Amino acid sequence: MQARDIKIYSKIQKNLHSWLVYYFVFICIILSVGSVILGSFSEFSVYHKLLNKVTYFTSLIFFLEYLLRLYSAPAEYPHLKQLKARMKYIFSFYGLVDFVAMLPFVLTYLYWNTNHIHLIILPYIFIVFKLIRYSRSFQLISYVLKAIKTELLVAYTACGILICFSAIMMYYVEREAQPEAFQNIGDGFWWATVTFTTVGYGDIYPITPMGRLLGGIISMIGIAMIAVPTGIISSAFIRVMQEKSEKGRK
Repeated sequence: MQARDIKIYSKIQKNLHSWLVYYFVFICIILSVGSVILGSFSEFSVYHKLLNKVTYFTSLIFFLEYLLRLYSAPAEYPHLKQLKARMKYIFSFYGLVDFVAMLPFVLTYLYWNTNHIHLIILPYIFIVFKLIRYSRSFQLISYVLKAIKTELLVAYTACGILICFSAIMMYYVEREAQPEAFQNIGDGFWWATVTFTTVGYGDIYPITPMGRLLGGIISMIGIAMIAVPTGIISSAFIRVMQEKSEKGRK
């Protein structure tokens, strides 16, 4: 890679991260998400053309941003060759999100007035994830979750094992008493999930004495198990905020 190309790529990357572009794209994300949400309300049907124009304009901005990020990808991955750096960006998480965000601009003239428009709008909701790149709060959340990913994996693995065990047990205990509610183990999984998360919709519940006893035990275990990942995340947030405060004082 020539030094001249590296300088150009780096300059584009720097401009993309400037505060003016940062806030402009952030506002475009908010507008695009808002237009999609408001477009689902019948009360705003008279503004559909305006909302469509907002969606088209913001996706145009995202299209230009995607091209610039694709072109300047070698500056973000300087250890890779130009082609590999661009392919790495294309198939990265942010690269896929940026690609989805520009779909309305690219496909508007082909499918906007057809029955395939929902195929464009449906993946377009994933532009919400663009906020992760432009929001410091989301970046902090992402940093915290990455720091404790091992602990969370252990906690959620334990939760998954207990849910699986509870679903199978409840199915075999309740299937004869209420075959319509517990038709298969999948229904048991639904009951175990809403019980573990203390939601308790009430659409499926045990009626036999053994089932109620098992349900009570599982509910108590579920409260304790849900508290484990919550405590892990809370302690990680406190630790990160303390580290930031210490750095600020220094």
